[in-house]
Amino acid sequence: MTRITGLFLGASFASLMASTAIASDYPTQSITVIVPYGAGGGGDTVARIVSDKLSDELGVTINVVNRPGAGGEIGISEMAAADPDGYTLGVFGYPDNFVIESTREVDFNSDEDLVVLAQFDNMPMGIFAKPNAAYSNMEELQAYASDNPAALIIGESGALGLLNALAFADNLDVVLTDVRYGGGGDLLNALLGEHIDLASTSSMSHDPIVDAGGVPIAFAASERMDMFPDVPTLRELGVDQVMEVGRVMVAPAGVPDEVLARLTEALDAISTNEDMIETFANASLPYAYLGHEEVNEKVEASNVALGAVIEAHADKF
Repeated sequence: MTRITGLFLGASFASLMASTAIASDYPTQSITVIVPYGAGGGGDTVARIVSDKLSDELGVTINVVNRPGAGGEIGISEMAAADPDGYTLGVFGYPDNFVIESTREVDFNSDEDLVVLAQFDNMPMGIFAKPNAAYSNMEELQAYASDNPAALIIGESGALGLLNALAFADNLDVVLTDVRYGGGGDLLNALLGEHIDLASTSSMSHDPIVDAGGVPIAFAASERMDMFPDVPTLRELGVDQVMEVGRVMVAPAGVPDEVLARLTEALDAISTNEDMIETFANASLPYAYLGHEEVNEKVEASNVALGAVIEAHADKF
């Protein structure tokens, strides 16, 4: 071995040992959590609730920063490009990342660039009928839609709302006319003003719709929601469709194993914190924690289902 080679190997070994020591001491400085949405929304609220308790568990300051724009693309791209040292994390609503990268050219690949650490809440998409509709349940809706092809107008806002509407029509084997709105507020106004017949929107819309006389037909949920126990799931009604938004925390791919273990252990530790769970409830957020292994199993299965719908309706995106 030459002296130069020996020096190089020695330096590399020293660097590796230093990196390992740093990882094992993690964290030793403040952590940044990127949120790819504006302040005050559901994703931002989840990030701040979780970061508050995670800060206590890890013993360092956690700063939440908002990077809104392009439907989440700007912030998610920044997460993916961050140094994988555990000091930059992110929180967003899955499957925003999958839908974005499946329907446009982006600078990130979730499978290669991000590690999903945990899920904190679970908000299914729903199908809601307008006030004074001629149908108030799935059987009546399906019969009406079959007898009146393309007559029923279903509104949605956002990519997942569109996917939910498309999959719903496919699974019921009916033709619905889709109308896209720029935001959830416009969508609710259209439904409650009876300008459209149905709305594909999240469970968060349940109370304002019901209070104004609208009717929840079903949720595209894996199981009935504790918050709304009277609303059936599509699966209960014979429609195998699950479309759920789950806010997840991620790290850039390549984060050291010791850091990954520390983060996932800390998230598991705070997952049963009663104060945090109560804060979710007070914010009308359906708490549904999934640890590292569970959430990755969910993401893998959901990507397959969503990918099939996107591929079947590529002209819609």
